[in-house]
Amino acid sequence: MEQPMQERFRTREPAQFTIGEMMERAKAEIGAITDLPVLSVIRSGRSTDGGWTVELELLESAARMGDNDLLAAYEIHFDSFGEMSGINRLGRYHREDAGAR
Repeated sequence: MEQPMQERFRTREPAQFTIGEMMERAKAEIGAITDLPVLSVIRSGRSTDGGWTVELELLESAARMGDNDLLAAYEIHFDSFGEMSGINRLGRYHREDAGAR
């Protein structure tokens, strides 16, 4: 009887990403879900499970006067392999209120 190939049982290794790569990946993922423009990366870093969390600020609705734009913060979660594992909209606010966020 033949022995199974060792490679069939090998587990996938976690991917090694830089923080910049994960920020770009988060922008691409949110772009695939919504057509809203990304204004900025609010924060980015490793999560406790070895994955990544990136928080983005998006323009949900432009106003005639820029201070009245409606913005939203989204938190994108990635596992240790760089695959998106979750997304949360943290809140909506007017641009003029962003400093209080």
